[in-house]
Amino acid sequence: MYLIAVTAFLTAYYFVNVAGFHMALKRAFKVQGRLKPFDCVVCLTVWLAVVFYLLPMAVSYFFFTCFFAGFIAIKIK
Repeated sequence: MYLIAVTAFLTAYYFVNVAGFHMALKRAFKVQGRLKPFDCVVCLTVWLAVVFYLLPMAVSYFFFTCFFAGFIAIKIK
């Protein structure tokens, strides 16, 4: 259960703060305001936790491994 929460946070942190996924969506759809939950780490974490809860655990392990390594690399840098 904790793995799902940590995985959701790491994935949301990457997409919002590192990749800037919400900025690409704003440019693609020409949106002026906020794109909740895509521009908020807390909001996106909640929704990703629900998704990871419903998916098989292998998916959560995969995302945890990928984004935990990226998170550590960003913090060490």
